[in-house]
Amino acid sequence: MSQENHFDFLDFANGDEVQALYPYGVGIDCHRDFIEICIFVREGGSIRKYEGTYNTSWDQLKKANEWVKTLIRAKSKPTILPDPLRYTLESTSTYHLPVTLAFEGKPSLINPLLASPTRRKTDKIDARFMAYNAMTGLWPSSFLVSKEVQAFRLLMKQRNVHQATATAISNRINNYLLRFGHTVGSAGSVRGATVRALVEDMCSPDYVFQENMYNGLSAGDYICPEGLPVDVKKLILEMYAELDRQNLLKDKYEKQALQTAKNMEWETRDGWVKGSDIIKKLITIPSVGEIMALVGLSEVVTPLRFEVKEKLVAFCGCDPSLKVSAGKVTSYTRRSANTKLHHHLVKIAGTCIQRHKEPFGQWGYSIMKRHAKGGYKKACGAVARRIAIAMYFIHLTNQPFTYEKYNFFKIDVDDKPLEEMGFSSRVYKILNDNGLSTSKDVAQKFLTSELHQLKGFGPKSITEVDAWIQQNNKGKVGNKN
Repeated sequence: MSQENHFDFLDFANGDEVQALYPYGVGIDCHRDFIEICIFVREGGSIRKYEGTYNTSWDQLKKANEWVKTLIRAKSKPTILPDPLRYTLESTSTYHLPVTLAFEGKPSLINPLLASPTRRKTDKIDARFMAYNAMTGLWPSSFLVSKEVQAFRLLMKQRNVHQATATAISNRINNYLLRFGHTVGSAGSVRGATVRALVEDMCSPDYVFQENMYNGLSAGDYICPEGLPVDVKKLILEMYAELDRQNLLKDKYEKQALQTAKNMEWETRDGWVKGSDIIKKLITIPSVGEIMALVGLSEVVTPLRFEVKEKLVAFCGCDPSLKVSAGKVTSYTRRSANTKLHHHLVKIAGTCIQRHKEPFGQWGYSIMKRHAKGGYKKACGAVARRIAIAMYFIHLTNQPFTYEKYNFFKIDVDDKPLEEMGFSSRVYKILNDNGLSTSKDVAQKFLTSELHQLKGFGPKSITEVDAWIQQNNKGKVGNKN
């Protein structure tokens, strides 16, 4: 290629902008007792560095904020007015929160592991590295919640603390019973009325082993005749009392959180809406109850922080990340993202699949049955993603949920007699015996998961039908995963 042609080629080359280069950068390394600040400022053709250390009293944090802004205004050439102030800092426990309140502006919170990639680690080096990140615009501005939302989140957090404590206590009760040969926990939760009544009888001072029946539960099948030591009896009764206390506290904070959320105003695409109205719409989504609605509101806060639904899905940890090498997908992984949201979404997705009484659950059930290995996990991930997207749009539009725009069951296959579909004799016989005589009948039953429930219709039969549908479907199949 001649030199002239080479330069002609460069005329057509358009580079994509990947990140901005700002005239200043502020990095803050946060600790319990002090913060280390580094400022990079463009002064004409050079970049100057300034550093300072302040303690974490509120007065000092406000002074640090003023020092940063004054220095940028005084030293920058041409002069910069840093309003709002952009800065990068570590999300270290909760030590960064007073800093963001004092500095306000547009903070970029980053994981400490990303803020300290060098072998040498000092507070000054960390602050310099974050100042460089701020100047190059490497990290986007972080979303900060209002004090009202922060208070609501703490009510939810306290509710979860008491729930976790109650669960831990019930697990310990079962653990202590097993140490003395009592397997009653395998018959049901020790928190359940029937099992608890049996255990509390065992813990009474004058208890004598008898093969009594407790609402259909035979004590003789699960209770060791030797009983429990006196001290252990007292201990278990005390644990049950503490379990009741924790449950009461959990219910208390749950009610407070629900009432707080209902009284708050929440942002939608068309303005601010009363929380009671938003929650009423959110619980129209299959398997979504008040607790899931509260978790969604406390973690997402506003759907407008996500430009597209895919970003919300990533935030919930419901998007598969692909590892690609030499143009081929080598593995699939899921980012943990917001663990609270992800945990609750997967939990209610599992409930939806196990019931499979409505389209989301039926769709997930069909996915589970079509994958012999890891089918349940795949199905939970797929249904959780659908529920997350549904919650996003319900909050965004403040409209109740509807299946109207879903294409789970909108199939387009030619109407053929069963004998012309080319199935094996065994599959043909099962389908025919169950009254399925056409291709449309088979495809419809397959997508609603009813086909999976036919006696003798195992994974191989399902795979055979699935292959035919994928090959002959002329429209979009809504259940591909």
